[in-house]
Amino acid sequence: MQDQTVINGLLAKREELSRENAELRERMAILSNDIEALDRVLDACGYRGKLVGSTPRAARIVLFYRNELRDYLLAEIRKAEGPLTARQLAVLVCQTEGKDGRDRQLLTGVTRRVGCALRRMRASRMVEGERTKDGQVWRAIGCK
Repeated sequence: MQDQTVINGLLAKREELSRENAELRERMAILSNDIEALDRVLDACGYRGKLVGSTPRAARIVLFYRNELRDYLLAEIRKAEGPLTARQLAVLVCQTEGKDGRDRQLLTGVTRRVGCALRRMRASRMVEGERTKDGQVWRAIGCK
C-alpha cells in the first residue's frame, strides 16, 4: 500500500513539473520573439552597436526532406473520409513523427509549414481548398 502512495505522489509531482516546464517553454518562446522584434527595430533605426544578451539564431531544424511533407499530406488527404484542415493535418504529422502534439509552439510551426505546402499543392492542382464555417479545408482533386 505504501508503494502505491509513493508512486501516486511521484506521478503527481511529475505532472506538476511537466506543466510548469511547458509554461516556462511558452514564456521563453514569447520573450525570445519579443527580443528578436526589438533587435529588428533597432537594426531598422540604424543601431550598429553590440547588443548585450544577444544570442545567435539557432540552426534550422529540418523536419521534412524534399517533397516528403507534400507526399505525406497528399496520402493523408486521399485516405481521409472528408476534407481536413491544415491544423488537423499538422496533428497527424506530429503523431507520425513522434512529436508532442501538445507543444503549441511546435504545432503552430508545423501548421504553418503544412499550410504553405497545401497552398503550393493547390497552385500545382494537386489539392483544392474550400472555405467553410470550420475554416479552410482541403481535399485532393478528384476526391469528393
